Amino acid sequence: MRLDKSQISGTRFMFTITFFLQSSALLTAFLSSVAQQDSWIPVVLSTISCMPLVYLFRTLMVMFPEKTLLEMMDEVFGPVIGKIFGVWYLWFFLTLAALNLKDLGDFAKATVMTETPHVVLVLLCALVVVWAVRHGLKVVTRYSALFTFIEFGIVAVTFVLVAHQMDFNNLLPAFQLPPIKYLQGTHLMTMIPVGELVVMLMLTPCVKLSRTAATKYWFIGVTMGMLTLFAILVRDIMILGNTLPMFTLPGLVTMRLVNLGEALSRIEILFAVGLTMLLFFKVAVLCYASTIALAQLFKTKSYKNFALIIGVLVVVYGPIIYSSTVEQSTSARDVIPFFWGVFEVWIPLLMFIIAKIRKLPKKTAENPREQEPQPPPRRRVKEEHMK
Repeated sequence: MRLDKSQISGTRFMFTITFFLQSSALLTAFLSSVAQQDSWIPVVLSTISCMPLVYLFRTLMVMFPEKTLLEMMDEVFGPVIGKIFGVWYLWFFLTLAALNLKDLGDFAKATVMTETPHVVLVLLCALVVVWAVRHGLKVVTRYSALFTFIEFGIVAVTFVLVAHQMDFNNLLPAFQLPPIKYLQGTHLMTMIPVGELVVMLMLTPCVKLSRTAATKYWFIGVTMGMLTLFAILVRDIMILGNTLPMFTLPGLVTMRLVNLGEALSRIEILFAVGLTMLLFFKVAVLCYASTIALAQLFKTKSYKNFALIIGVLVVVYGPIIYSSTVEQSTSARDVIPFFWGVFEVWIPLLMFIIAKIRKLPKKTAENPREQEPQPPPRRRVKEEHMK
């Protein structure tokens, strides 16, 4: 049952994927603690290795064009097992939303609003998110393209401003670490940024895509997002060199090195604005997915009343997941990539295999909404002579 009647275009969906991946800019600190100056290598490797996973998400999307992830699992696994998996995924989406909202509050307090209490920042963000979710996916993703290009512009401008301080030698020598480090870094980048795109399967009923367009938009969106993370890492490595793993926010440190006179001495505000937009957008998408999931589990006809409940839960849940930032960073580096794989790889893969064995979905014809728009029929030309 489709709860949200709004629809978004394939292009907006593509930029939603890109912007969602760009929001993992904070992840560069976790990656640099593993691969150090070679952190750019796992990004390249993960961009290649993640493509089968992206294709799996795309395939499930075109197989069940009118169903969310929870509805897909109900049809494939049955109502009982499907509901159990649905509760797990609700917890998964809530946890991601709570952690990213907490990161947003921590970052804003540390960089922009140092005197504002953390709880105030988080509550204000949650209120805006709840308002957007109640108005549907069209509002949640309305500025995805604009924000994506703003992030592209911020990265490009910062490259120009710090170009005179860049040292290409900081990227060399490459491949000096043990192979396990590159494998760990690649797994980290594949599971956390790209694997989290499984949340996009909660948006499926609201996206107007044909099979061909789905393939194109999924892969272009992922490629643009990963290229942004690659550019950010290369920039920070060429500036910071072997000191990169020492900083929790390498991008912010890089921007603080820009000094083009008194008028352009605080360029790090660009980094702060960009990362705030990224994290806010990611929290909004995750809260939307959580709201739809909760409403479908309770089999209600309206999801809007659940938006406030989800907003309260993510505000309260975030601070109690980890006792400290160090614990969160360690878990994100060593534990979460393996645990998240259950939700991001194994359950979707199992669902795909069972759907193929059971020859699901039963109706093979594509949904009319999935078809490419057809031109209007030509009007018949009237005869010049009437009998």
